[in-house]
Amino acid sequence: MEELHDDSNERRAERQPNLSSRSPLECDDVEFVGTWPPLQEFDDAATDDLEAPAPQLIESTYTRVLAEGCSSIVDEIAAVERADARRQAWKVELIDEARRASEATLHGVRVFGSTLSPAKLQEMARRSLVAELACALRMPEATVIGMITEAEALTGRLPETMAALRAGDVSYRHARVMVDQTATLGDDAALALEEQALPHARALTVTKFRAKTRLLRERLDPESVTERVTRSAKDRRLEFESADDGMAWLSLYTTAPEAISIFGAARQAATALRDPRDPRTLAQLTADVFTDAVSAGLSGDIAPTPGGTEVGAALGAGAPLGSGSAFRRISPTVTVTVPALTLLGITDSPAVLEGYGPIDADSARALARQSTVWYRMLTDPRTGAPIALDSTQYRPTESMKRYLRYRDGTCRFPGCNRAATHCDLDHTKAAEFGGPTECENLSHLCRKHHRLKHQSTWGVEQRGQGVLEWVSPGGATYVTEPEVLLTPPGFGVEAQPPQERAQFEQRDLPEAPPVPRHDEPPPF
Repeated sequence: MEELHDDSNERRAERQPNLSSRSPLECDDVEFVGTWPPLQEFDDAATDDLEAPAPQLIESTYTRVLAEGCSSIVDEIAAVERADARRQAWKVELIDEARRASEATLHGVRVFGSTLSPAKLQEMARRSLVAELACALRMPEATVIGMITEAEALTGRLPETMAALRAGDVSYRHARVMVDQTATLGDDAALALEEQALPHARALTVTKFRAKTRLLRERLDPESVTERVTRSAKDRRLEFESADDGMAWLSLYTTAPEAISIFGAARQAATALRDPRDPRTLAQLTADVFTDAVSAGLSGDIAPTPGGTEVGAALGAGAPLGSGSAFRRISPTVTVTVPALTLLGITDSPAVLEGYGPIDADSARALARQSTVWYRMLTDPRTGAPIALDSTQYRPTESMKRYLRYRDGTCRFPGCNRAATHCDLDHTKAAEFGGPTECENLSHLCRKHHRLKHQSTWGVEQRGQGVLEWVSPGGATYVTEPEVLLTPPGFGVEAQPPQERAQFEQRDLPEAPPVPRHDEPPPF
């Protein structure tokens, strides 16, 4: 493998001017207009007769020296960028080598006693590698899957792009564009596009190179456009991502005509609502208009009727994709867990919104005012864990499920953010080996990581209070904590005499809900 020699310090010493030891007056070809420049040192007597304004430096060796110094720094930055491209090429080769090794040796797969086909075993080996890389690099698994796919393409189908990356002639971002634009092409067409497009990568920015490559691809293979659009439309989805300070993102991935139509309608309505007396910006108005429209028109979860609509239906011609005309409404569920003292207004301890995390006390009380269903959760005063749970049956009770969703929040595999509401409840120690059905032996795993736990050599143990310790097939250890560690009642609440506590400011509170009736025994 090529040895990278960093000679930047040597070249910097050769080209970097010594500015500290020179002044404008030491240069022979300095031409001034007016009096001496401010850098010249004068005593008070010498400056008494100077009345002219500060001089203008027209041209000097000093300014050229400064320019040369700046150019030298720019050259160094470009050299670092080329070295970074070579290091990226090295990483690409290592990633693909790991992929081939894991698939060849079935690394991390429980082969003994497995009923999986050889193809499924290789797929499981790849999943195990993805999980191990994601944990080691602290990256989402989707990002790691993309890295493995890109490495496989660069080392296989795109040899010239890989060679250019290895030489530092193109950046990894340019190489990714080439991978993306050739993904739907056959091997011969991919090589042809690489031959035509790669020279432009050495002169264009990533954005312009993507546009140029897309144009060349359409000319080279125009019949693939419809196929690509149809395949991409199958990936349409709505995603939720938590943000800071009680905020979150909703991202809609849909067809371009639908996205343009939705955004244009929201922006047009927001523009019409602008008022000099309204302090909201256009961006804020657009977000509010969209939120109100969705809340009013699509309140509740929606499920498409069988059949749906064809991709590419013309806007305005019938019911286009995503119009909502072929949907039925079902009731939504929003779960918020509020400490009793917060609900009563005695403290402002944060509540927990399921699927998001902690929210402020005022927002929690506002949600509580709208609630029609209440559940009670009693906890151990020492540990904060729920008490009196029946561990003799295999299936957890509905009360246990509610508590565990609240505790875990997400899938408990390292780095996974899939909401607990969409995960399986797993016995950490299998029931067939004596594992009890209790909260200290249960955790949420998404279906993918649930299968990985049982079909690979990943290991996991409970460490108390919902803390899990995972061990990868390579022997690395990763600890995951639950989203909420319940604290004993009263923890964090100021200890005050009852008479002082009664002096709290009275707040507007919802009427106390009726005590619910349960089929299950207390404490729930």
